[in-house]
Amino acid sequence: TVERGWLGVTVQDLTPELAKSFGADSTKGALIAEVVKGGPGEKAGMKQGDIVLSYQGKEVTNASALRNEVAIGRIGQEAKVTVFRKGKTEELTVTIGNLEDAVKLLSASVKERLGVEVRPATSQEAEKYGLQPQQGVVIESLDPKGALAKVGFEIGDMILEINGQPIESVEDFVNVVSTVKPGQKIALLALDHNSGSSGYVQVEVG
Repeated sequence: TVERGWLGVTVQDLTPELAKSFGADSTKGALIAEVVKGGPGEKAGMKQGDIVLSYQGKEVTNASALRNEVAIGRIGQEAKVTVFRKGKTEELTVTIGNLEDAVKLLSASVKERLGVEVRPATSQEAEKYGLQPQQGVVIESLDPKGALAKVGFEIGDMILEINGQPIESVEDFVNVVSTVKPGQKIALLALDHNSGSSGYVQVEVG
């Protein structure tokens, strides 16, 4: 198996409005939306609201550019990261974690907290519901007593966003849920597999 690197942060692209609100003069970079507690990013001092400008000396143009660089990084390798924070740039050193281990670890915690296991959507599912490839995750198993089952989710339903964050992979899903405090409510953009219609559902995380 190919080992993939993990930073333990969820990133998003910068819109002109977001760049302005964070005091950046360009939309280049990846905005850190969430930081997983105990993950490599948190240990290195990364914070929510940081804008990652470069990774290993290479300019980061957007969120997917950073994700790709991290994924091909060697596990255990130290990476130099430049972030823009409160008007200043800072240099951080992060030790790349192993995505496989992280996802296994975090998935177990998510299963406990939401009562759900998810998998990537197939290309057939994306086509059927008119979604982009890599958009959303599909519910594979549900604990009848879990938080999602209680609000009416069923196996086969899809989760497209959490709190406005697009969910493009199982990693995204577990990363975002892992940053939510117990008892906090999250807004899920969900797609009903029976009707194909989507809407927002509020869920309290255990």
